[in-house]
Amino acid sequence: MIFMNKKKIQVVMILLLLSILVYLILAPSNVIESVNFSISIWKDNLFPTLFPFFVVSNLLMQYGFIDIIGKFLEYPMNHLFHLPKDSGFVLAASLFSGFPSGSKYTSDLVKNKKLTPEEGARLLTFTHYSNPLFIIGMIGNILLNNKMFAYIILIAHISGGLITGYLYNHFFPFVGEEKEYKKEKTVLKPFGELLQTCIFSSLNTMFLLLGIVTIFLILNSFLQSMLNLPSLPQAILAGILEMTQGVKLISALEISELLKVIIITMILSFGGFSVHMQVLGIISDAKIKYKPFLLARVLHAILSGGFAFILYQILC
Repeated sequence: MIFMNKKKIQVVMILLLLSILVYLILAPSNVIESVNFSISIWKDNLFPTLFPFFVVSNLLMQYGFIDIIGKFLEYPMNHLFHLPKDSGFVLAASLFSGFPSGSKYTSDLVKNKKLTPEEGARLLTFTHYSNPLFIIGMIGNILLNNKMFAYIILIAHISGGLITGYLYNHFFPFVGEEKEYKKEKTVLKPFGELLQTCIFSSLNTMFLLLGIVTIFLILNSFLQSMLNLPSLPQAILAGILEMTQGVKLISALEISELLKVIIITMILSFGGFSVHMQVLGIISDAKIKYKPFLLARVLHAILSGGFAFILYQILC
């Protein structure tokens, strides 16, 4: 039965990919538009904000900064999330730089034997946040033209993520047994070698992000042409696939401001499957399970949407 299911999945994937291949040939203008938009997102938003942060943060990790910040966050990480102090650096970095930095630093800590894969999976449940500058600058100032909405979205988004982490790490069982790893000391290499390693590692991650965003924007364009959905479901589907485009479409719809705020908050908290594939690509080498991250994103979206509703009623 499992074999048959795999065969069916294989057939479906082949048919889907062949359909997309035909779409690439028959609708080149739509494909070019999607590719140009993905490059624009990467060039204007992802690379300027994430690449320098990745390089500097990787250097800080090599020089032991995680131990310093871990001392300040040891109590909440241990008592609220049942995780070691080293994970505090990942939480702080993910809040400031946005996804997929949480998965990048979690993967690095697991590969450096500072966290176990099971601890890494639990850490990923609540270190998934959109860049605050993107929410306040792009969504608040440009798309919604209302800073109060941006702050509501930001507070709801972060609150939903932290509570997701608390609930998941206290009440939800994890699949897979926890393994003990010896916490090894990092051997400090010369600065020039460290810098080169950090740059190459960060560039590999950035080009991975560009490729995944491009593929999912093309996939979204293909599905929209096939399904011909009304504007609201179309925008929600776009957000489920690729977050940035979905947020842009939602903000332009003729719907209530409350509904815009709630849907945008939920899209940011889920992240879109484009971000999910970025995370999956980053954590695969560290043997971190993806399923807890996926389930946590669904819970995160529901909780943050509820917080957005409550905050809107109070503040607007």
